[in-house]
Amino acid sequence: MLKILLCDDDPFFLSVESSILNDMIEKEGLDAAISGMVGTAAQALTFIRNNPGDYLVFLDLDFGKNQPNGMDISALLKQHGGRIRVVFTTNHFEMAMKVLKSGAEPFGFLEKGADTRQLSAGLLRYVHMALRLEEVEENMQEQESVRLNVGSGETTMLRIADIVYLETDKNISHGITYHTINGSSITVIGTLEAEEKKLGKDFLRVHRSFLAAKKQMISMHDGWILMSDRQEIPCSLGMRAEVKKWIQKK
Repeated sequence: MLKILLCDDDPFFLSVESSILNDMIEKEGLDAAISGMVGTAAQALTFIRNNPGDYLVFLDLDFGKNQPNGMDISALLKQHGGRIRVVFTTNHFEMAMKVLKSGAEPFGFLEKGADTRQLSAGLLRYVHMALRLEEVEENMQEQESVRLNVGSGETTMLRIADIVYLETDKNISHGITYHTINGSSITVIGTLEAEEKKLGKDFLRVHRSFLAAKKQMISMHDGWILMSDRQEIPCSLGMRAEVKKWIQKK
């Protein structure tokens, strides 16, 4: 579900904004909900700290004299939250260029002075954009990561690009250990055959006890493959020609 945070020091605009959003979410059956409504920078930061996660934030750009502006608040929210997409709401569109020059990287701008129809259209547009991006990112995560069962009903996601090689663990019955670029390792219960099927064509069974990522193979000498983490793993006699082929392709 897309979580939405509204932040504006004008209670009337906050009320109008939330009413429009709630109505269109209900009418269109969107997978989104307003998670919070706040009126100050401090309240926004407290909300994000207490409710961490990914948000679409409709954020006032001008909170008045001697107060943090929307750009300052946006930077703080992104430090303490997950993936924060900020749409600045403002009556001063001439400030948009200043925002862009600041490096704030807004998700968009919304004119507060627009009539209700225009405001509704703008709110709807950004909610749809955020929902589409969430769907794309979720699909990419599923395609580029593998879910590992680490025991006791717990699972973890591991980026496929971070995997260097897998090996059977002689100390654990049916144990398979994943070795990653950063030197960490994760052991799961299974078989190399099953893990090879899960990981796909970018991995090569180089030995009965080892499965290597093709892109992580650096060189081979005397039947030992040097991997990108500087570890050497054995290569069976029957696989040496295949491994040489992949190394030469790089």
